[in-house]
Amino acid sequence: MTNKNLFKRIVLIVLGILSFQLIFSQENYISGYVIKNNSDTVHGLIDYRNWSYNPNTINFKKNMKDDPVSFSPNDIKEFKVGKEIYVSGTIKSEISSSQTNQLSYEFSIKTKDHKTFVKTLIRGNKSLYYFKNIDEKENFYIKQDTSFELLIYKKFLTTKNSKDLITENKRFIGQLAIYLADCKTIQTQLKNTTYSEKSLMRLFEYYYKCSSVDMSFKKEIEKIKIKFGVFTGISRTTLIFKGDAISDYLAAGYEPSINLCYGLSVDLNMPKDARKWSIKNEIIYSSFLVKGNYLDYQNENQYSTTKTEIGYTFLKMNNLVRYKYPVGPFLLFFNAGLANGFVINETNYKIKETKFYTTNHLDEGEAIPFTRNHELSYILGTGLYFKRFSLEYRFEKGNGISNTTKISSKTNRNYLLLGFRF
Repeated sequence: MTNKNLFKRIVLIVLGILSFQLIFSQENYISGYVIKNNSDTVHGLIDYRNWSYNPNTINFKKNMKDDPVSFSPNDIKEFKVGKEIYVSGTIKSEISSSQTNQLSYEFSIKTKDHKTFVKTLIRGNKSLYYFKNIDEKENFYIKQDTSFELLIYKKFLTTKNSKDLITENKRFIGQLAIYLADCKTIQTQLKNTTYSEKSLMRLFEYYYKCSSVDMSFKKEIEKIKIKFGVFTGISRTTLIFKGDAISDYLAAGYEPSINLCYGLSVDLNMPKDARKWSIKNEIIYSSFLVKGNYLDYQNENQYSTTKTEIGYTFLKMNNLVRYKYPVGPFLLFFNAGLANGFVINETNYKIKETKFYTTNHLDEGEAIPFTRNHELSYILGTGLYFKRFSLEYRFEKGNGISNTTKISSKTNRNYLLLGFRF
């Protein structure tokens, strides 16, 4: 089996594994509990979907062997999965657009009723809740007895001196002043409070310190998580020459080069959207070497043989955007980005032996007349995480090593990479 066919077979196997997992492993059950309407607490496993919006149903199992049971806000009072708590309730959400080009001149809010699961941000004698609707409008709530009270905020337009100005209905400040009134200094904090999760949670934390009462639950404020890693694998590089000034020995083509590669990575996992998005930065050692043997034969007394070696070693800086999605015990990921390859070693050699009847002539020199010391590439890739390990197939296309417009030297690279995250 040739190296080319072996590499293709490996890539097909990897893609087959990815497709199988994507089709048959669309679940992500982790530990949690549900509280039924009769106040019974049932522990088990909940299919955690990294919800961008508040869920309206969840799937629950007592153990992995059971069939899933679907619960709606009508079926249960509360559930906890991972580090998140959701409670069922009937709420009103503000639905006016907050996009600058869609603002209206109306001061009053527009609401829509929902029976849904509301995310708990702070729980105690004073609680704070969160709901995000399908229009990506964020709403915050306080609890009055058993009812959820919407904290009111809206952007709208006013006209002054014939100019439209963006104004804010910040009624939530007054609502919170009354709700947290047993903290005598809460007004000093309300002046700088904005209608955002981080700011409102900071206000409630101040309240609990002020009132010397312990909160029973606080949602963790997510920050960028940094993960370091190492990886190694094989690369298959194909060098393609084209152009008006291309020599015959370059146009004849080269067999792909298969080489080892290895590197270091730093992942910046974004807090939004349950850390599905990350920025991956890599330093990778990569190389290729191709050899050619071109025969220009006229007759037995007149022919030439050109032997070439073209090879480069790069230290590459890769910058990727990666999206992750849970599939059973795995995380399926896709990434795209750019690679900046800096040449640290070059092989660019040609020897031409010409026979003309009884005369032999040797000519040595460079296989490519003008080369660059920097290659720019784009990258596409997909793979799987399993715990701390990753397996990835990656495609990279670069502008090559020729530094003249008359000769194009595009490079196509395929990688199979095995990684480990600390």
